[in-house]
Amino acid sequence: MDSEREKFRTYIEKSGVMSALTDALVHLYEETERPSDALQYIKTTLGTMTADNQRMQMFEEKVKEQQVTIESQKAKIEALQTEVATLKERLAQTEAKNDAEKPPPEEVTQA
Repeated sequence: MDSEREKFRTYIEKSGVMSALTDALVHLYEETERPSDALQYIKTTLGTMTADNQRMQMFEEKVKEQQVTIESQKAKIEALQTEVATLKERLAQTEAKNDAEKPPPEEVTQA
């Protein structure tokens, strides 16, 4: 009998039941005005915690998706920065070549 109780206790501790119940009881204890229906308060608190957990998981998934998007955008930015640097180098080379091919400007003499 004790072995079964210990197994059950381990099970509810690992699954988070004890933590959730403890949190709900702590919330009830910390209320300045005690609710008339303590059981309903605990049910509501547990339901809120479940909704909060679901919402938290949804937000975590969105964060992961955004992180993937950010990494993709960073890769695109790096590729574009490399392309810009290459184009600047080619432009500088072309301008240098054009400057070398131009005849020196004739000086305008004023009479």
